[in-house]
Amino acid sequence: MKSVVFFIGLVSACFCHPIEFHNDPFRQLEEVWPTPTESRIASGAPGPKYWQQRADYNLKVRLTEKKNLLTGNGRIVYHNQSPHTLKYIWMQLDRNKFTPGSMGHQTREAPRLGKMQYDSFEALLLRETFDGGFKITKLTDDSGSELEHRVVDTMMRVDLPEPLKPGQKFIYRIDWHYTITDSRTSSGRSNMEKFEKGGKIFEIAQWYPRVCAYTDVRGWQNKAFLGRGEFALEFGNYQVEITAPDNHVVASTGELKNGDQVLKPVWQKRLKKAESVKSPMFIVTPEEAAKNEESKSRGTKTWIFEAKNVRDFAWASSKKFIWDAVQHKLTTSKKPVWAMSYYPNEAEPLWSTYSTHSIIHTLNFYSKYTFDYPYPVAISVNGPVYGMEYPMICFNGPRPEKDGTYSEGTKNGLISVVIHEVGHNWFPMIVNSDERQWSWMDEGLNSFIQMLAEQEWRHNYPSSPTPRKIIRYMTSGNQRPIMTNSESILQFGPNAYTKPATGLSILRETILGREIFDDAFKEFSTRWMFKSPEPADFFRTMEDAAGVDLDWFWRSWFYTTKHVDISVTGFTRHTLDLQDPDKKMDAKEKEKEESDKKNIVAERNRNIPKYVNENKGLKDFYDKKKKPKVSENDREKYKKMLADL
Repeated sequence: MKSVVFFIGLVSACFCHPIEFHNDPFRQLEEVWPTPTESRIASGAPGPKYWQQRADYNLKVRLTEKKNLLTGNGRIVYHNQSPHTLKYIWMQLDRNKFTPGSMGHQTREAPRLGKMQYDSFEALLLRETFDGGFKITKLTDDSGSELEHRVVDTMMRVDLPEPLKPGQKFIYRIDWHYTITDSRTSSGRSNMEKFEKGGKIFEIAQWYPRVCAYTDVRGWQNKAFLGRGEFALEFGNYQVEITAPDNHVVASTGELKNGDQVLKPVWQKRLKKAESVKSPMFIVTPEEAAKNEESKSRGTKTWIFEAKNVRDFAWASSKKFIWDAVQHKLTTSKKPVWAMSYYPNEAEPLWSTYSTHSIIHTLNFYSKYTFDYPYPVAISVNGPVYGMEYPMICFNGPRPEKDGTYSEGTKNGLISVVIHEVGHNWFPMIVNSDERQWSWMDEGLNSFIQMLAEQEWRHNYPSSPTPRKIIRYMTSGNQRPIMTNSESILQFGPNAYTKPATGLSILRETILGREIFDDAFKEFSTRWMFKSPEPADFFRTMEDAAGVDLDWFWRSWFYTTKHVDISVTGFTRHTLDLQDPDKKMDAKEKEKEESDKKNIVAERNRNIPKYVNENKGLKDFYDKKKKPKVSENDREKYKKMLADL
């Protein structure tokens, strides 16, 4: 095989004219970042006068399966820990996005009616008529006196009977109900899925009126929920009673407090055994789930959960659930954490093999690079929501084909989405950023750690947010700076996920180095756990802990859409293709090896232990597949071609 090499040349975009001061890429960011205060000091840390609000919830909810109806009531204790006197409390009514005429509907892009499938057209019509918004039936103070309130799209202002002074608390009660959206016609973060063979899975989130965040930076965060910019919430303690059909299994944020009343004796025994086993085991077996799926409800059961110091609460319910679990001890602290997965038989055999193991890997990895996972449980649920995160629980969608087979992409999709959504427990569930304002502060940071975790799952794992996959976006014109409000972003995925993750990877691998970067990132994470950081707090902390001026990097990567302006435009190797199948196969393998060596992250991680190597049962056909071989048919064709020359 002969090779011919051409060198095209180096092109530089250096210019002779002086750079204007206001366009100086190395200008400091002092006038851009907010002035430090005693709440947020110049080092990027919370200051001595840092404060945040708190809201504690006591909620009761009933699921009526036949009507897809949720009915609830709650008692909320709002703690004013700010130095300000408040006249009202703003609450989030996110379900109102599913009300005809909502701002969320009105700001959607117009559909392309020319080539629309029936299902899409049905969903479009349903959005115009279906009302899935909150119906507030009662709102009183703790003594029963009605409270004045005003609903503004997805927000509600509750007027207080008298001003709430610093250090005081206000207790009020609220009743509500709404109709749950159907996954066939809605792509929301909370949905119901109905199966052809019967049975439903309910994944329930944004299901109760939630107190808005009130901060030192922007006061009340009461921007309407349009569907993209997610949530800004306060921490609190939750006690929640969930009443569901008596043949349902319920998964939830928090710890189950009445398992002896709602779990069958055999399930209780298995849970006890799962405290001491090394690998996930079935609590509800596939056979039991299949039998339960055929049963009919004769009444209801009330499941009681408690969660401490969380910013939200979500749950799932179905008679179809298989349930596996193991009590895992973190590699960093040996603290036991329940790792659990809930899924229907339609998700097998993929889910019992990979879901809970992906949780365990995430718990170990994120705890090592940030701080120990502080909650008692981490749950992954399969259902109608492809990927969405809440404290201690997440909803994940990938499933195999109906015959149980699956592609390598589906398997990797499940592993990646579980790592990503469980990883959100750190960002933003604990490092509590304002998602409504800055999507990148949770999605970008989390995608970066996700990528690192995936590379320690197995060698050369096909991670999505890698530098080589963002070149086309970085050089395109249709983009916005990372520092853009969530609702104003163009190309949301590359902007909020991939570009921030890639930037942090560049910092770690080529600018700061792994040791300095990892120490600084861990410092930011521990400084702001259970607190609410802003972008400047992140930038300042990274510089403070690393001891390196990074203003030039933040300015170009986060505040502009500029890209590197020096490049090698042509250094190519052309190979004469002689059509010999054996030599072509060897060349292809060599090319792949050379390409892999260019992946700086993979090369540096080559000798780091991989999770699948320590858990042999996770390797399937795709991990064990041999290198492709040249067929005798191809060789015969090659010989015939030579003979015909």
